[in-house]
Amino acid sequence: MSALGRRGFLGLGAGAALALGLTGCLSAASPAARARRSEAVIGLSAAVTTLDPMNTTSVGTDLSVLSSVYSSLVTRRPDLSIGPDAAVSWDRPEPTRWRFRLDGNAAFADGTPLDAEAVAWNVARLLDAGNALRMTSNFPLLRGAEPVDAHTVDLVTSEPDADLPAALSFLYLLSPGWTARHNPATEAMGSGPYEIVRYSPGGNVELRARSGYWGPAPAIRDITFRITPSESARVSGLLSGELDMVAGLDPQDLERLAADRALTVHQLDTTRMAFIKLNTLAGPMRDIRVRHAVNYAVDKRAITGSLLKDTVEPSPGQLLTADYAGHDDGLTGYPYDPERARALLAEAGFGPGRPLSVELTVPSGQYVAGDLIVQAVAQQLRQVGVRASINSIPFTVYMQKYLVDQDMSDMQYITQAWPTLAAGGLYGLFVSDSPYAYWADEEFTDAVTEARASTDTARRDELYAAAARRAREQAPVLFLFPQPGIHGTAKNLRWRPRPDDWVRPAEMAWKEAA
Repeated sequence: MSALGRRGFLGLGAGAALALGLTGCLSAASPAARARRSEAVIGLSAAVTTLDPMNTTSVGTDLSVLSSVYSSLVTRRPDLSIGPDAAVSWDRPEPTRWRFRLDGNAAFADGTPLDAEAVAWNVARLLDAGNALRMTSNFPLLRGAEPVDAHTVDLVTSEPDADLPAALSFLYLLSPGWTARHNPATEAMGSGPYEIVRYSPGGNVELRARSGYWGPAPAIRDITFRITPSESARVSGLLSGELDMVAGLDPQDLERLAADRALTVHQLDTTRMAFIKLNTLAGPMRDIRVRHAVNYAVDKRAITGSLLKDTVEPSPGQLLTADYAGHDDGLTGYPYDPERARALLAEAGFGPGRPLSVELTVPSGQYVAGDLIVQAVAQQLRQVGVRASINSIPFTVYMQKYLVDQDMSDMQYITQAWPTLAAGGLYGLFVSDSPYAYWADEEFTDAVTEARASTDTARRDELYAAAARRAREQAPVLFLFPQPGIHGTAKNLRWRPRPDDWVRPAEMAWKEAA
């Protein structure tokens, strides 16, 4: 259990203070020395924005840290299958009711049981509109939770929801009593394998394995998530041995990292699609001709070849990667056609005498090669007469403007994924009432809404295919490509890379400690 101290970090007991004396020396130690001490340092591209696991959807940063501190009912394994966490089994006794049986040993760090009443309280907190939690919109069919007995709870939906168990893999559970007395945005006390021993907003996060954890003990005791926004600093940290693991590296550094015998480089396809979201609710992107024009203006193949070293293929005009159930194999992407782009812009009233000026926002250092990609896009847009002013801002500011203030610029670079690997989840970010959407399309929204509730697999696939065609036609985004998955680790750090962006210390171990 931890509390935010007056000096901006979590209050520590005597044992934890000793641990900090050790972890403070990590930068001068080698991976081998850290392995002997059961420590590891993980480089993060952006700071943790909140400690409340229900008020963030950022997997690669916030949730990767918080998934070590909190438990969910079920978890997504590295092979992308769904397995038990606080729940040991689950089934669906009725079409709109999922029943979860909890591990009788599951408990929070203060000894409070993680029981059916605690789960029901968490669901009520999630669904309370007054809490304005970012995770709430990800559960549109969930209506409540009903304890059956101390270790059995039913989750009730308004319509049949086959994807609910997978979605619950990133709904992390808080202690009701503890939350009533503390601020979960700045303090943390969970039921997961680690506890936070030091945290300052915008700074590093230090974890220690919990001695009383009810599940399997992690192989590495002390973890530091080091905030390293610069790609060059992350690469240098790996090469110098200051960092033991970094996810989401730029393909430009692939050869240099692979040549270092002290490192292991992992490369795989990810479930995350990169695109430039267009604000169709305000400004020039309300005009579909402009949206089509920017799609024709950008040579995706040139960008994947030069900046991403052909590690990915351009998007076939879809919001999903091929990993998702609901992916439509029949679509093709927008070809590179600058002449057609100029003609569409002219139809919309833009040209040499009236150039189109837009703001293009990118979160600095957050996404793989994101800053370079938006520069290439802006350059290609300029060739068809679109002046894109690039605004590179910290991720925390980016998310504040995007979700809280609802003040997205004309265009913004973003990558998105969904842990259920089902179209309904990710498409839910684009339906009309989603704060993520900036697009209000009735045809798309109706297809997704009906598909989510359908128990007929064939009909559901048909509806998702219709939604995919509608999105391709209406172009609420500038379609780009999947985000490449390139990760680097110290040679002796055992870790199975995941295509879904999670970085979980409990899945790591030093070979010497095996």
